[in-house]
Amino acid sequence: MALRNTPIRKKLMVIILLTTAAALLFTCVSLFAYDLLSYRRTAVASITTMGQIIAANSTAALAFDNPEDAREILAAVRAEPQIVAAALYGESGEIFARYPAGLPNSELPEKPEPAGYQVSWSALSSFQPVMHNDRELGTLYLESDMSALRERFRVYGLLVLLVLGTSLLVAFMFSQRLQQQVSRPILVLAETARAISERRDFTVRAVKYGQDEVGLLTDAFNEMLSQIHAQDRALRESETRLRAVLNSSLSAVIVTDDRGRIIDWNARAEKMFGRSRAEALGLDLSVVLPPLIDRPEARGMKRYLGGGDESLEETGIIETTARRRDGSELAVEVAINPLVSGGVVTFCAFITDITDRKRAEEEVQALNQQLERRVEERTKQLESANKELEAFSYSVSHDLRAPLRHIDGFATMLAAHAQAALDDKGKRYVQVITDAAKRMGRLIDDLLSFSRHGRADLHFVPVKFSGLVEEVRRHMSAELAERSITWRIGPLPEMRVDVAMMHQVFVNLIGNAVKYTRNRSEAIIEIGAKISPEEVVVFVRDNGAGFNPKYRDRLFGVFQRLHSESEFEGTGVGLANVQRIVHRHGGRTWAEGEVDKGATFYFALPAGMMTAREA
Repeated sequence: MALRNTPIRKKLMVIILLTTAAALLFTCVSLFAYDLLSYRRTAVASITTMGQIIAANSTAALAFDNPEDAREILAAVRAEPQIVAAALYGESGEIFARYPAGLPNSELPEKPEPAGYQVSWSALSSFQPVMHNDRELGTLYLESDMSALRERFRVYGLLVLLVLGTSLLVAFMFSQRLQQQVSRPILVLAETARAISERRDFTVRAVKYGQDEVGLLTDAFNEMLSQIHAQDRALRESETRLRAVLNSSLSAVIVTDDRGRIIDWNARAEKMFGRSRAEALGLDLSVVLPPLIDRPEARGMKRYLGGGDESLEETGIIETTARRRDGSELAVEVAINPLVSGGVVTFCAFITDITDRKRAEEEVQALNQQLERRVEERTKQLESANKELEAFSYSVSHDLRAPLRHIDGFATMLAAHAQAALDDKGKRYVQVITDAAKRMGRLIDDLLSFSRHGRADLHFVPVKFSGLVEEVRRHMSAELAERSITWRIGPLPEMRVDVAMMHQVFVNLIGNAVKYTRNRSEAIIEIGAKISPEEVVVFVRDNGAGFNPKYRDRLFGVFQRLHSESEFEGTGVGLANVQRIVHRHGGRTWAEGEVDKGATFYFALPAGMMTAREA
């Protein structure tokens, strides 16, 4: 109405200018709006899906505290060039792993924020909780660079302003003569923009009618279309890469809409269920999985699909049975995660075939039951053997001792009765019989002691080793009265041991040191201990007869002797007793020595057996 009284030329000029400006403005705004919305929606969907996948793959790394696996999982985002930063936060909020590896802490949020995403002109960031069995193991943070989009829009804005200004100027100058020539290309340009907006076909180009300003506008418009087409192609390539990631997953990935219909299906799902992606799209999820909404683990999905509480929650790990195309069943684990993008709700199911694991668990259970039966049978056999050993010990103790006492007693009586009639050889024979009987008695005593030390219950009490050493020396005072022995006794610990058995250890070790230094005019016996964080080593060292080092492995065997009876008396059971007692205390024994240069005997006990005062 404002142009009613305006001359037609000016009216037409104004109309042409207004129409041109409106068409260009509408075209640019439409393209800008579509580009912004599509880029943002695609970027949010891409980073959300990527976050879901990485979060699902990161549960094991966080659960088993494996930063190396976490860094390898985060390194997968290098396939998305726009992802400039990624981090996994632990359950307590600390940074567990980051991408790139050298990214400083200042470039990442100090603490994880609630789940969701934030969009700004400079970046798109998202926080995704890492869940396992309804437990939040940590948080995944992803940051996508938006600087390219911002720079593009700035260039677009400047270009549009330039195009608008130039176009209006040209239209004003040539409107009187070239109104039709100017208006027709603009109308064609507007028509092209409308067609692109409706069909989303960015391969369409506006027809250029000349080299004037309208032609330049057409070139600029086509250039923008080329850039948008390139951007759309990049987004499609990104989607292709995402598809490749999904298809490389070891789990079947099935995406459904909010009504449970399948809208995506990866290669692993094709192999697992025997259906191609084209065959699976549009089917109900219950075709391959039984209804899950009644399972307590899927309560969040149940509330949403039931039309009640619309809050979305991830399901827990659900063990169930899946169905292949041929009707056969397989055991699977299912985790369903909700995805919200652009107001559209979908559900992503991660399905893992656990048939082999279930079979292995059943085999392990069967083997455990078989092992338990074998252990029970072996225990009964050991109990029977122990009873037989006790019976044997009783027989040795009673049935063998009596004949030995008779032999010893009658040999003594014979020597007293027939002493006058016996010559030196006869007396020596009688003495050999008496010595052999006594030696046999000692051997029986040592065997019984060896058997008793292997079966007796241990009673652990705090014992000062220095006190045991002094007690052994006191009991040997009569034997040591005529000996010249230099004792070097260092500090010894207090430990929780069986006092009777540990007393026997020192009796045997100190007794051996005294016995094998008998031929030394000046005997030296050294007793000490070395304490480390792992164990306590006690040693008894002497300067006696020593032994050949190549026979050291025989020292602690039963009846193993490296010296003849004529040199040093003994039954060869004492060191075997030492080893058995120390082993029952969780320790170890060994020895070092050289012939005629003395020997050192060691036994080591766990450091944890030391009393608190010594520790």
